Amino acid sequence: MVRRALIDPFRHIAKQVRPTLRIAVLVALLAACGPAHLRRTAEITSPIGTAQAAGSAASGAANIAQQPPMVLGVQTHFSQGWSSSTLALARQVGAPMLRDSLPWAESEKVRGSYTLTTPAAQALASACAGGQRLLLTAVPSNPLYDGGGWVSSAAGNAAFASYLAALAGRFGSCLAAIEVGNEINGPGTLVYPAGVDRAAAYVATLKAVRARIGGRVAILGGSTNMIGTGFLRTLFAAGMLATVDGIAVHPYRSRAEGLDIELAQLGAAMDSAGKRVPIWASEFSIDSRNQPLAAGELVKQATMLAAAGAAQASWYALIDQRWFPNMGLYAGTAAKAQAGAFRLMQRLLARGRPQRLDLGDPLLFAYRFGTDTTVVWGAPRSLRVEGGQISDASGTPAALAQVSESPLVITGSTAIRFGASTWIADTLMGWGTPQWRYAARLKADTSYRLPLFDDQFTSYFGDRWYRPLQINNTSAAPGGTAAVPIRAVWRHVAPVAEAIDVGGCFAKAAGGDGVDLTLTAGSKVLWRGVLTGRMQLPPLSANLAPGDALELVAGPNQTAGGDSFFVRLVLFQRGAGEPVVCPE
Repeated sequence: MVRRALIDPFRHIAKQVRPTLRIAVLVALLAACGPAHLRRTAEITSPIGTAQAAGSAASGAANIAQQPPMVLGVQTHFSQGWSSSTLALARQVGAPMLRDSLPWAESEKVRGSYTLTTPAAQALASACAGGQRLLLTAVPSNPLYDGGGWVSSAAGNAAFASYLAALAGRFGSCLAAIEVGNEINGPGTLVYPAGVDRAAAYVATLKAVRARIGGRVAILGGSTNMIGTGFLRTLFAAGMLATVDGIAVHPYRSRAEGLDIELAQLGAAMDSAGKRVPIWASEFSIDSRNQPLAAGELVKQATMLAAAGAAQASWYALIDQRWFPNMGLYAGTAAKAQAGAFRLMQRLLARGRPQRLDLGDPLLFAYRFGTDTTVVWGAPRSLRVEGGQISDASGTPAALAQVSESPLVITGSTAIRFGASTWIADTLMGWGTPQWRYAARLKADTSYRLPLFDDQFTSYFGDRWYRPLQINNTSAAPGGTAAVPIRAVWRHVAPVAEAIDVGGCFAKAAGGDGVDLTLTAGSKVLWRGVLTGRMQLPPLSANLAPGDALELVAGPNQTAGGDSFFVRLVLFQRGAGEPVVCPE
C-alpha cells in the first residue's frame, strides 16, 4: 500500500523544514505574488487584456506557457487486488494515465524469470488497450538480491534494470514512466547495508536503469512524500539530475496556497545543481470528508501545478479505501464531488497551460486557461461576469457569483469585474507574500527574520538552528525550551494607515501545556491567551499608522513539547470583522 503523510502537523510537524532560498529568487517570488498595498478592484477581459500574466518577466515563464498540457491521471491499486472492473470508473472520469505498480519481488521469484501475466498485469494491459497510459512505481528490493535490502551491488542493480526492461517490453509505448522508489524520504526506505552512502547508492541504481532502458521510458527519481526539496538536494549533489528524466514529488497539503512558492523553491534548487528536469506530482490529494472542499482543492492544486510547469499529476486515488476512506474520486461506484472536479480539469487542461493573472492583490487568485476560461478564488468580494458561464469546482452551474475560497470556473466571458474586498491580510492566502514577515524571537527585544527553509519534507519559514519552530500556511510550532523559548512571529507592517478588525482561529491536539499566544498592534497588547484545544479570537480592533506592525507571537508556554498547532489570522477593514474558520 502506498503510504503518506496526510498533512497533519500533530503527527508530521517534524517533517516540515527547508534550506534557504537565494535572496534574488525569493524576492522575485514575493514580487510575483502582488504588492503589499493592494488594488481593491480589478478587471479581466477576453482575451487577456487589462490583467497580464503574473511573473511573465520571470525566467522560464514563457517556456512554461509553451509546454504541452499537464497530464492529470489517477492512482489505482490493481497490484493490491482491485477488480479489473474498476477500470470503467477511471474511463468514466476520463483519466488518461493510471499510476500503479507491479512489485519486483512478486514478479521475479526465480532469477531471470518474470511473471507479468498476473490479474494486476492483465488489468493494466486492458487499460493500455483502452488508450490509457501507465506510470508504474518500482521499489528496487527483491529477496533474491543483496539480502532483500535495496540493491546496491553491481549485480543487484543490473537485475533491477533487467526487470524494468521486462516491464518496458511488456507494456511498450503505453508505459509513460517508471518511478524508482516510493516516498523515499520516509521511514523504511533506502535500506542499504551499514556504511553505504544512501544517496550515492540510489543514484547508482538510477544510472544502471538509465543504461538499460534510457530513451524507452521516462525514468523518475526522488519520489518524495510532500515536496522534499531539502532531501532532494542531497540526491542532486550525488548526481541524480544527470540520470533521470523527471523528479517525482507527492505535494500533499490541506490547502493549495503556497504550492507555487514551494514548486519554485524546488526549481531553484535544481538550477543551483546545474540542471532542471520536469516535475511529476505523482501523488496529490486531500483527506477530507467535505467533498466540496476536496473538489475545490483538486481544481486549485491541479491548476497551480499546471501553471508551475508540472509535466504530470496523479490524484490519490480513484476509489475510497479502508485506510484512506475520504480520498477517492468514488465511494464504491458512487461518484463524489471530486470526480466532477477531475472531469472538469480534463477539459481545462486541454486548453493548454494556465497563467496566473496579476490583479494587484495576493488574496485574489485568477488563472487563465486559453483565451476565455478563468479559474478564480480568493478573499470574499463581489463578481460580475459579462457574456460567460460560471460553474463550481464540480462543474455544476453556480447560482451565486461571489468570490470565495472555493474556486469558480468562468468560461466564455468577455469581461470579469471584481469588487472590493474587505480583507487586508490573511496568514493562509497571503503566506509567503509581502503581507507578512516571519521571525524567531529569542528575547523580548531580539528577533531573527526567518527564511524559507528546506528539510526532509515540506517547506516552511524557519531555520535549522531553531527546530522545531516553523511557520507554514496553515500550521506552526514554536521552538526552544520553557527556560529559553524561541517564539514564532507573524508580522504585518501597515503600508498606509489602516483601521482594522482582527479575526483568528487556533487549534491544537492534546499534549503539552499549551502554546502561549500574544497579539500586539504597535506597542499595545491587544490580546493574550494559552492555546490548549480550539480557540476563536474575541472581537479585536486596532489603528495602525504607516509603518506600524501588528504581530502574532507564539511560544511554548511553561513546558516545551507538543506545541504544534493550526493557525489562521485575518485582518479586515474596520467594521467588516467576522469569525475565522480554523484551517484543519
